[in-house]
Amino acid sequence: MLVAALLFGGSLPQQSFPGLPKAGPITDWGLPLARFVYDLCAFATVGTLVAAVLLAPRGTPEAAACLRAAGRWALSWAAAAAVTYLLTISEVTGLPLADLLEDPSILTFGTTVPQTQALFIVAVAAGVVAIGTSFGPSPWLNGFLLAVAAFAVLPPAYVGHAASAGDHDIAISALMAHLVTVAVWVGGLAAVLVHFRRSDRLAEVVPRFSTLALACFAAVAVSGVASAWVRLDAVAQLWQTRYGLLILAKAAALVALGAFGWHHRRRTVAGLAERPVRHTFVRLATGEAIVMAAAVGLAVGLSRTPPPPSEGGGGHDHLLLEYDLPPFSIGNLVTEVRLDPLILLLLAVPAVGYLIGLRRLARDGVPWPPGRTAAWLAGLAVLAFALLGGVGGYARAMLSAQALQYVLVALVAPLLLALGAPLTLAAQTTTDRSQYGDVPRAILDSGLASRLTHPVTVAALQVVPVALLYGTGWLEQSSYSYAAHLLTLALLFCTGMLCFWVLTGVDPLPRPVTWVTRARLLAVVAVVPLALGLALWFGPGVGLDWFTLVSPPGVSDLSADQRAAGLTVLIIAILVLGASAVRLASWRRVAQRRRTLV
Repeated sequence: MLVAALLFGGSLPQQSFPGLPKAGPITDWGLPLARFVYDLCAFATVGTLVAAVLLAPRGTPEAAACLRAAGRWALSWAAAAAVTYLLTISEVTGLPLADLLEDPSILTFGTTVPQTQALFIVAVAAGVVAIGTSFGPSPWLNGFLLAVAAFAVLPPAYVGHAASAGDHDIAISALMAHLVTVAVWVGGLAAVLVHFRRSDRLAEVVPRFSTLALACFAAVAVSGVASAWVRLDAVAQLWQTRYGLLILAKAAALVALGAFGWHHRRRTVAGLAERPVRHTFVRLATGEAIVMAAAVGLAVGLSRTPPPPSEGGGGHDHLLLEYDLPPFSIGNLVTEVRLDPLILLLLAVPAVGYLIGLRRLARDGVPWPPGRTAAWLAGLAVLAFALLGGVGGYARAMLSAQALQYVLVALVAPLLLALGAPLTLAAQTTTDRSQYGDVPRAILDSGLASRLTHPVTVAALQVVPVALLYGTGWLEQSSYSYAAHLLTLALLFCTGMLCFWVLTGVDPLPRPVTWVTRARLLAVVAVVPLALGLALWFGPGVGLDWFTLVSPPGVSDLSADQRAAGLTVLIIAILVLGASAVRLASWRRVAQRRRTLV
């Protein structure tokens, strides 16, 4: 499939011309082959770690075997990244691989090329995973290694076709979601086949993976459509260009894999305790793995096939933001839509999970306060408005929009989501016999959760990120890089969730927190947004160098925009903190009433 995609896509080397450097056939054929092996090793590393952390019961021999295998795959991944590094330098410089190895000083040229810089980062991260797995089973360490491996899949997304797409941020986001979910899906299936096909725990592992695979299938489909959308100017290019036909071939492979999954769920998942069904599962899963490997080869060939030229000239509408931003107005702020597939998928997971929990409670006849459901869905809606609408588009170009996004993501949404009591819902709908065990109890019993919910830690995590964001150059850097922007928002959201988890007292906590402690914590937390709002309103300019370059039409006075940012933070912070104080007072009255009854 790889060779066929290379031949059909026209990405194989053409006839050489006298006087022009030529890397030679070893590089021409070796680079796509090395990238194919690189992808397989990457997917196997991530998938085997998923099997060790999420699929295999803790403390079992299969979990330890998966961990050891992940270390070997990570070592192979690092080696494949190193070979791809060499071949990429050979292709970029036009030097045959033999000549390149005769002069090792040329290898340092790779530190200046984005493609090889990404490969260097991957090799280092894969090496960290390989070393980390040698320390043996450890839930938190293994989870950290899984996060590192998932991160290591992402750097090449910044230097491929996504880097030159017109909607750069959406293209990058779609490719990141695509790569991670494919790695979990493909590597996870391979790990189940290799490590559990003869295990007595196959009947326990497969339902867990089946749920995960269904989510990955949906994520791959959504991110794949988004990736094609930003690279093609018209739907007709799907059948009028070779690049589009290769996309259709990938779509056909996805449909075939969906059919495999449908047959699994109908014929094998529920009856794996019986030996004939186990044999059917292994045969069916082996065929699925073969189709997946062919799809990986097709994807490598597609990555080396040039997309059709854009009718708009192929340039970015904004050289710094790298996406089109209409003139600013309140109407555009509210109605503008930028459907980021990664964020869509991240918001869909908690929404669907919460609704599944409600369905289980309704099936068992257990009541659930409708106010909690409304709060949860409202919190997700606030995140969608802040990240997928005009606020998300203007946040990297205007300080007022950035401040609005900050208070929505770090204050409003966490408060609403905490009032939704997700941990309580999960505790009522899961047990030790659930697919992934008693997750709420595992969280509450963990030492990390106990340390993070200490009031001093919560207060520090509220102060430090905001101080760094607005008091240093972090704001400009995060606005320039979309990935850094998303990571910054994720950090602010997580610290906000941690804070309101402790303050609201709706969900159980790993440690008891008194009303007085909560009141003091609220007073400390209140200082952060109020001080920020006053500093923006009355203080010196923030990020003027950046916002002068990227501010959209309709913003003529950056000082007025900064004052609007300060006022936005003050108003919304007062509303959120006031609601938190009311909740805290209500919690105190309930606690006093209970003590009186006792």
